[in-house]
Amino acid sequence: MKFTFIYPDFFQFRDGTFLAEGRIYLGIAYLSAVLKLHGHETSLLHLVAPPEREWLTEMVKKENPDIIGFSSTTHNFRHVQKWAEWLKEDVGVPTICGGVHPTIAPEEVVETPGIDFACRGEAEETLLEFCEKLESSKDPSGVGGIWLKRNGEIIRNPTRPLLTDLDSLPFPDRDIFNPALFCAEQLPRGTVMASRGCPYRCAYCSNHAQRNTYPNPKDYVRYRSPENVVEEIVELISGDPRIEYIRFDDDILNPNPQWLEELSALYRKRVNMPFICNSRANYMDKKTAQTLAEMGCTVVCMGIESGNEWLRKNVLKRRMSDETITRAFRETQEAGLKTVSTNMVGLPLEEAQMILDTIKLNASCRPDTIQVSNFVPYPSTDLFELCKEKGLIPHERPDTIFDGSFHIERQEEGWEKEALKSEFHNLVYLYMRVKETKNPRLGGFAESFLDSVVLGRKIPSRMRKRLFDSACSWAKKRYEPSWIKY
Repeated sequence: MKFTFIYPDFFQFRDGTFLAEGRIYLGIAYLSAVLKLHGHETSLLHLVAPPEREWLTEMVKKENPDIIGFSSTTHNFRHVQKWAEWLKEDVGVPTICGGVHPTIAPEEVVETPGIDFACRGEAEETLLEFCEKLESSKDPSGVGGIWLKRNGEIIRNPTRPLLTDLDSLPFPDRDIFNPALFCAEQLPRGTVMASRGCPYRCAYCSNHAQRNTYPNPKDYVRYRSPENVVEEIVELISGDPRIEYIRFDDDILNPNPQWLEELSALYRKRVNMPFICNSRANYMDKKTAQTLAEMGCTVVCMGIESGNEWLRKNVLKRRMSDETITRAFRETQEAGLKTVSTNMVGLPLEEAQMILDTIKLNASCRPDTIQVSNFVPYPSTDLFELCKEKGLIPHERPDTIFDGSFHIERQEEGWEKEALKSEFHNLVYLYMRVKETKNPRLGGFAESFLDSVVLGRKIPSRMRKRLFDSACSWAKKRYEPSWIKY
């Protein structure tokens, strides 16, 4: 069979402008490798810009596929909906949609005109059986993990059990991607996944929603053997001289100390190349940071998400203290590693003071790069249900969490929340400067005054806004936020 993947890889903003991403997506690369291993042919339309209908139709006809497969997140599903309808009318071959969104919102996907099948869950075995059924002219409606609509009724096949032996998979087929479409940051980066799944159930993240779909959820977190991981990296860098560092795309690289020690020894011996990774504050201590540094790590990304302990614990389900977070950043930095913090604003039940708490915790952690995103409720997650209960679901899904807008209904009046969000980096700098004050008494007074300018009620609002703008303008002239291309 000839299987053509279509992968949307851009952000389109409300005014019609767009931002190309241009990165490798290992999900498609794994699926392509499995299909090729079993004799099928694959191709990819890697869309880094919104296509015109005629152009997309022409490109698909040139590929002449037997099956069209869309890969979709919740953010870009609105594009997939439109393209599927175009291609069903203009080309007429069977279409299937997989990825995170069909896994957590299969009803929406299978109800979409132009999409014949939804693929729920990890798809290597599902897609292979699906293609083999079509190739032999057999009905694919009973394939595990496949949903479809027939005679007005939805056929909901159970999701397949998670594959537990990740070493049994072939290495990802990166050749299906055209490097000419990559962004500049992707070219020197070798992207690898050493594991699958996350052990935590953060209320905003799709991981717990995905985990709930499988019959063996206890196997959600799985690791490849260190030997298998290093073998892939060696093959990857030997075939591409442009690669300068490795990006481990795992949700958390280091939850298993023994596995990490084994990976570290092999990586130092056979790869010896800088890398960046994700971690979690409660996993980072002096020993772990030192292990990563000795292995070649240069950057660690960790989530703060909210600087308010009540909100973290009761709304986000991230049960860790401020002290745990600040210690993790401090000990990571003391090991010589750069740090990236990830943060969210616009959360349900979030008050302006809580955004300020996030700013102040970043000032204490002093990350090298601060990423600020806007919360979006993803289907089937705990926070989606909370937003639905409180009438906070937005009418339109954004393409990206970085468009600068609050995506749920505002719960407070006034200018403060928008200002805290837009001036997040400058405010972190101001609080860092305050915390650097050597005289504790003077530092305490300066912080209290800054608090009163940002959110105090004793100073009239208009006067506070003028003072706020002046302080942020002063900071902007002295502080240039760094951005690590992690």
